[in-house]
Amino acid sequence: MDRVRRTDRFIVYANGSITSADYQALTLLYQPIIGLFAFGLYLTLRELMDKQNLTSQEYLHQDLESILNRKLEDIESDRHKLEAVGLLDTFYLEDRFIYELKSPLSAQSFVNDGILGQYLLGAITKERFKKLIQVFKIKAPSKKGYFQITKAFDEVFPPLSIEDSPQEADLMNPLRSMPLKTKNDVFDWRLLKESLPETVFDPSELSEYVKNKISTLHFVYQLDELEISEIYRRSVDDERRLDIRKLVELAREHYKFRQERNHQSEKIAPVPENRNLPLEPHERLAQTSPIAILKEMGGGRASAADLRIVERLIDDIGLNPGVVNVLLAYIAKIKDGILPGYDYFEKVGLNWKHNQINDAKTALEYVDHLRAQYEKSRTSGKSTRKTYKSTKPDITLDWFEDYLKSIE
Repeated sequence: MDRVRRTDRFIVYANGSITSADYQALTLLYQPIIGLFAFGLYLTLRELMDKQNLTSQEYLHQDLESILNRKLEDIESDRHKLEAVGLLDTFYLEDRFIYELKSPLSAQSFVNDGILGQYLLGAITKERFKKLIQVFKIKAPSKKGYFQITKAFDEVFPPLSIEDSPQEADLMNPLRSMPLKTKNDVFDWRLLKESLPETVFDPSELSEYVKNKISTLHFVYQLDELEISEIYRRSVDDERRLDIRKLVELAREHYKFRQERNHQSEKIAPVPENRNLPLEPHERLAQTSPIAILKEMGGGRASAADLRIVERLIDDIGLNPGVVNVLLAYIAKIKDGILPGYDYFEKVGLNWKHNQINDAKTALEYVDHLRAQYEKSRTSGKSTRKTYKSTKPDITLDWFEDYLKSIE
């Protein structure tokens, strides 16, 4: 599209309001990166929305020029900054724009993000960075030695016999913008759409559920956009309706075929080289494909059955992919390298989900906690062993440390 014009119309909407803590994060964390004008644009767009339905009236871009007292090309540049840091999604059709505002990340997610945290550190001095972070520090009581006894929902409430389940769309949902990914990590939806002819592709079939499923297949089976495109073509009927089950099955079959073909030419499949991975182990685990993890543990091959387990842990249980990678390493260690069936993974995965293990860093810390508890139970006598059940959680990730060194 050409540059935005003064007569182009736009509306603004958001999925939820922002709190005083969000404003604090915007002011102290985002503003040093995006600058005062982009910060002002975000706040202005927020104020244009009705506070009840979180949607604005229709405006012209020349209205925005007048409000901000700023040239349109400068406003467009500011908008790009908001898009880049995950605070704004922009949609365009003919002479109309839709601006979807996103809530900022929490301070913890922002600072620990592999991109934003580094840019903030680069925008201000190291001393100012440390001083700034103190504003967001909380003083949490130590839970060392405590046991979590929180009840799950089904432990308190009885099952219901009601058949209907409430399902409503378009409700307020103040989801935080997700941690940023680099360009190489993002599935190219535009390429997928352009590679599909109109005779097989109906844009309405690409729902959020379908996109999430395709993203999982892309991550787990390392299928690129053109491979997904070919599988998509074979998964639609004569009326362009997508059979999602067929799409999933064909993706798994494609991976099996690719594995067999590679095995014919390679004795041991090499671990994919990626020299752009971040330095910290938990960051690498968060971005590493489960195929690489399974190959490293399995002598160069990752079975389709094991990847099916990974797929279900992500889709059915809702585990973070980085957490799944740590879980694979954890169970492989306590099971002496032999991975059990999905039922075992499901039980452990649900326990981790219940304990709010939502990222690779927390998962690694949890594994360290299990190892420490196990060592404590071995040295503190029978009384300790009665209060803490352990199943050989002496976890080390030596094989993964070797893998990290191999790609540096």
